[in-house]
Amino acid sequence: MKIKIGDLVYIKQHSHTNWRHNSEIWLVLGYSERTYSGFIRLQNIHNGNRVQYNEAMLMKIETDKL
Repeated sequence: MKIKIGDLVYIKQHSHTNWRHNSEIWLVLGYSERTYSGFIRLQNIHNGNRVQYNEAMLMKIETDKL
């Protein structure tokens, strides 16, 4: 599925556990331009930290839509 602005995502991690805490949920803010071409800007919904990842490292959280 295509990741869009406003989606909630997890960052795929190489871990033996599947435990997810709310600090690992990220909001998609937008797509980077120029310098970091191909990266998606994210903000942590728990602590407000911001990072950039490529789409291959993200897993979209499916939510019920009204």
